[in-house]
Amino acid sequence: MTTIEAKIPDPVLKQAQELAERENIPLDQLISLAVTQAVGVWSNEGYIASRAKRASRQKFLEALKQVPDVEPPDYDRLPDGYIPKPF
Repeated sequence: MTTIEAKIPDPVLKQAQELAERENIPLDQLISLAVTQAVGVWSNEGYIASRAKRASRQKFLEALKQVPDVEPPDYDRLPDGYIPKPF
């Protein structure tokens, strides 16, 4: 592992310290986990974007044709009265 020095705004540092205390982990471990998670998210965004460039609507529609047209099982249904939120 490598040790780095970083400038963190005081309010963010205070929140991180409180969170580390609440989770009963050292502050440096919390920061390491946060950086690891952020790098993973950004890496995945790039991967998804590169895959999206190769996609086509036609291939998507062809894949959908392979999905059986059946009712979902009870455990996989939307609850009664569900109203989707508009985008």
